[in-house]
Amino acid sequence: MAIRSPGARLLRDVPLRFIDGQKGGRKSVDAQVALIPFIDLLLTVLVFLLMSFSADGLSAQADLPDAEHGGPLELAPVVTVDRHGVLVDGRRVADVASLGADARLARIEPLVHDLEVARETWRVLHPGQEFPGRVIVQADRSTDFRVLRKVLFSVGQAGYPGIQLAVADGARVDGR
Repeated sequence: MAIRSPGARLLRDVPLRFIDGQKGGRKSVDAQVALIPFIDLLLTVLVFLLMSFSADGLSAQADLPDAEHGGPLELAPVVTVDRHGVLVDGRRVADVASLGADARLARIEPLVHDLEVARETWRVLHPGQEFPGRVIVQADRSTDFRVLRKVLFSVGQAGYPGIQLAVADGARVDGR
């Protein structure tokens, strides 16, 4: 081997195979994006969200009575009465068992409070407009009438005279 003077020089005679194929640390311009798995993920999330949230805000838990003459529901607070409890927009406010045990007609205070808060929120969001006073009551077909009567009484006491009862469309249910 020959003796050379010190200094910077390329080591062409040293077999460094891992350096031969690289281009100075530059990334390829043709980087591929995994588009199909990304679309699959977005589709899965979309289906999950559509199955989780109802478009009309009504609970899937309640077995609604049928009706053939009715109109579409409007945007309003939803009071749901099912086998387990009374809910206002999905939040539990009372227990059906305790309401059904007492035969006296009395206000359901947590229900009245939540509806009054919703009314005041509407007035803040719509200043200068008259409050429509609409609420949707969705009751299970097997609900005790005493419980439903207390719910309707409490809704009226909270200042909601426009009570809409949510029912299943009888024509579609029966296939007519």
